[in-house]
Amino acid sequence: MSRTVAIVAVLAFPLVGFSAEPSLKTIEEQIQKITDAASPSVVSVVVSHSKAYAPIRNAKPGQLGVPDANDLAVIEPFRPRFGRFQQAPPPASPLDLSIPDNAADHLYGAGVVLDDKAGLILTPYHLIEGARKVFVRGSNGKGSYADIHAADAKSDLAVLKLITPSLGLKAVKVAEVRLIATPDGEKPNLKKGSMVIALGHPTAATVGEGSPSVSWGMLSNIRMKSATPPSPSGANEPLKQRPLHQQGGLIQVDARVALGSTGTALFNLDGELVGLGSSVAAINGSEVNGGYAIPMDANYRRVLAVLKEGKEVEYGFLGVSPADSIGGVRVQGLSPGCPAALAGLQFDDLLTAIDGNALTSPDDLLIHGGGALAGTEVTIEYERNGSKHKLKLTLAKNVNPLPFIATVSPPAPFGIKIDYYSMRAAGGGWPDRNPVNPPLGVLVREVEPGSPGERALKDAGQPQKGAWLITHVDGKSVANPKEYYTQTANKRSLRLHLADPDQPTTKVEIRLP
Repeated sequence: MSRTVAIVAVLAFPLVGFSAEPSLKTIEEQIQKITDAASPSVVSVVVSHSKAYAPIRNAKPGQLGVPDANDLAVIEPFRPRFGRFQQAPPPASPLDLSIPDNAADHLYGAGVVLDDKAGLILTPYHLIEGARKVFVRGSNGKGSYADIHAADAKSDLAVLKLITPSLGLKAVKVAEVRLIATPDGEKPNLKKGSMVIALGHPTAATVGEGSPSVSWGMLSNIRMKSATPPSPSGANEPLKQRPLHQQGGLIQVDARVALGSTGTALFNLDGELVGLGSSVAAINGSEVNGGYAIPMDANYRRVLAVLKEGKEVEYGFLGVSPADSIGGVRVQGLSPGCPAALAGLQFDDLLTAIDGNALTSPDDLLIHGGGALAGTEVTIEYERNGSKHKLKLTLAKNVNPLPFIATVSPPAPFGIKIDYYSMRAAGGGWPDRNPVNPPLGVLVREVEPGSPGERALKDAGQPQKGAWLITHVDGKSVANPKEYYTQTANKRSLRLHLADPDQPTTKVEIRLP
């Protein structure tokens, strides 16, 4: 047996479960079995940015639709052919993405099926960013145009919604990837040396056919960062303005992730999705063969669950100003009225872990604090004066300056849209003055024009966003959006107590409608 075959056999042996050294034929059969089972879950995605498509009137967020007859019309002069009364068929419109031969003239990549009945497809955000039309084709050759159900540049993930969902697709099974041991003692199930099978569309030919190409390899490294491009101004870009893959959120694989194959699906030997290939075109301006993928770990699965619902991803916020330190992240400042200060953390505390994830740099704080998402309870481990401590707190919401698309909006009773108070402290575009002891409440994000809420707020003062905190609903205190939505659900009238976050003693009461 050659050395190469011997290495393959040793790597595959514990995974296929044989008591003797497996043959190369056995490994081949295992790969073919997974490929056959997973192919109906992998689709090709063709994206056009052409401005020649007619705009959709009053389009909703993410609505792309299908090309209309004028988009696909091609004016061609009469050309006799094969006799006096025959002519050549009219040429195909280059704007018709359903024609396989047109794929090479547009951007293309891959995606995976999240929900075959609803027609939900996961693909990288940077592939569909700025799209005018998107077409998805399954491994059986059937295809459909798609709208954008939800998208988030921070995580570089997007979920498409097929306009014609019945394509004979199969929903993928997403693995619960663990890259590190959990506090409960569960060991990593994806680590260096783990074998993966990649299914994607590296060429226009496979995109047109719909049948994905397959390759295989192993996980090379975890917690990899993509290169950070230089800032146009020459200044360092704040961490919160960077996507997660610039903060160490990727895995590296040696499976062939060729140029143009962004969105390649990575499967483990149980046929579960463990990662989504990213050629990080958003960073470099063009596709690069980096062999990187977004892992389906706890942070990304939480993001994925929100996108499947068509909602905005709300990243978690502690409310601390972090600094590098040996053994953790040092607290240099605390935002009043935000989770860290309310929970009792203090200046100079050394944060060492969030939910068992070690903190070694401010990047880690954003990955594991932000990735836990707003409204999630987390366990913070920290050191103070040489003593180790733990506490639980519920995260607020951080500012996300990167683009996103959400087709499902949160409730807005009587036209009042609210948000976490932390958005003000985190720099959400409102005045950055923070009182020492702000009242607990939810921030008025904006009001719908002509709504009862707008009329009531005009009577109370300026209806400018961020100008008021709602502290009580019908006499009951509300400290976060979840409590607010619970107190306002299905009510025909409301009595709201408001406070000015800059002058907490300034309070008003309004009644709706």
